[in-house]
Amino acid sequence: MGNQVGKKNQKSKKPEEEEKEDSSNALIFSECINGKKKNKELCGQDAHDIITKELGENIKFFGVYDGHGLKGREASMMLKYEIRKRLINDKKKIAKFIRKEQVEKYFKDAFKSIQKKYEKSNDYELSGSCAICVLIIEYKMYSINLGDSRAVLGSKKSTKKVALEMSIDHKPSRDDELRRINERGGEVNEKQGGVSRIFKKNEDGPGLAVSRTVGDIVAHDCGVSSEPEIIEKEIEPDDAYVVIGSDGVWDLMSSPEVIGFIFDKMETKKEFAAKMLAEECRNRWEVINLYKQKYMLELAQSRENNIEASNNARNKNLDTNQGALDIDDITVVIHFFNYDY
Repeated sequence: MGNQVGKKNQKSKKPEEEEKEDSSNALIFSECINGKKKNKELCGQDAHDIITKELGENIKFFGVYDGHGLKGREASMMLKYEIRKRLINDKKKIAKFIRKEQVEKYFKDAFKSIQKKYEKSNDYELSGSCAICVLIIEYKMYSINLGDSRAVLGSKKSTKKVALEMSIDHKPSRDDELRRINERGGEVNEKQGGVSRIFKKNEDGPGLAVSRTVGDIVAHDCGVSSEPEIIEKEIEPDDAYVVIGSDGVWDLMSSPEVIGFIFDKMETKKEFAAKMLAEECRNRWEVINLYKQKYMLELAQSRENNIEASNNARNKNLDTNQGALDIDDITVVIHFFNYDY
C-alpha cells in the first residue's frame, strides 16, 4: 500500500526514513518499486521524500530523486538529504515566499551549492541524480525539475479530464539544451542505441541521456547543467491532484494516460492509487521484456544454419540472456488536494 502522510508524529528519523513523515490531512501517497537489471548495483537507485509538518502550517514539499551510474543510490540519497536539511533550516524564509522569483532563486542557489559538494568527491565523475520536486505554499504550487523525471497536474473541467505537465523533460535533443551543450564543448549524437546522448567532442563518453543533473562531473564539463527549472501554478477548484514520478513511469505511460489512470482509481480508494500506478508500470516493463527476449531468441534461431547449431546456441544460454531489457526503478508520489474530490 502506498504510504499516506498523516497518522503519527515521529522524530529523529534517518534520512532514508523521512518519506514516512506524517501530517494530518496531507493526502500524500507514495510507492517505490526497485528495478531489475543485469548489474544489480544499478537497481534501487531512486529515493523520495515527503516533508509537511516540519515546514510549518500550509507548506508541503515532496520530491523524487532518480540516481544513475555506479554511485547512483548514493547520489540520490545525498540530494534528498541536502534538500531536506536546507528546507527545514530555511522554513521561516520559505514561509514568506510570495513570488516565483523568490522560489526560483532559492532552488537555483541550493542546487548550485549542492553540485559543489558532489565535485569534492571522486565518486560522482560518472554518477549523479535527477530530481522532480513540488513545493506548495498556501494555494501556490511550484514544480522544481532537473532531468527527465516529471510532474503532472490532474484537473477535471466539467466531464473532461485534463493533464497539465508541470515540468519539461531535460533531454539533450531539446533545442535550448542542445545549444548550451554545443557552446560548452559537448556534442549530442545517437551512437549508443539510437538514444540522444551527451559526449565530449571526439570521445566515447560520458554518454549521458539527460542534460541536467547533479553529480556527473565529467558530463558537466561538456554542458550538462545543475540549474533546475521552476514552473508556478495556482491551485484551482478544478485541480484534483499532482503526481510526480521517476522516468520509470513516463517511459511506459504518457502524461494523459497516467492522469486518466489515477482518476479511474481514485473513485475507489485514493490511498491505493500510487501503488496501483507503480505496479501497472512494472507490469508493462515485464511484458516488454518478455517480448524482447522472444524476439532475440527467434532472431538467433533464424541465423543458425541447422538444428544442431541452434541446439548448441540454446545450451550455451546465448539467447535467453541476450537482449533482455533492463527494468528501471519506478517511484511515484501523488498529492490529492481534496479527499472528497
